[in-house]
Amino acid sequence: KAKKSSGQKDAVLWCSDDFEAANATLDYLLIKSGAKLKDYFKAVATNFPVVNELPPEGELSLTFCDYYQLAKDNMTWTQIPGVTLPSSEAAAA
Repeated sequence: KAKKSSGQKDAVLWCSDDFEAANATLDYLLIKSGAKLKDYFKAVATNFPVVNELPPEGELSLTFCDYYQLAKDNMTWTQIPGVTLPSSEAAAA
């Protein structure tokens, strides 16, 4: 999750590595994208959402959180109410 004062977008990464390796990968990909680690809170492990908008394994996404948010349990991803998913737009075309 990006700190509000940073102006950065939230980032999502999924990988089948252990949490420590996933954190290292996330840090590397954030830096590679030009982001500063100080602009982000520590990563958290969540439940795995099975949705079309999930990026490929090992790929950083800065758009996933445009469509999904963590529920109050901070573990489960839910679609943001009122937001049209890109997969829905493509199906309608």
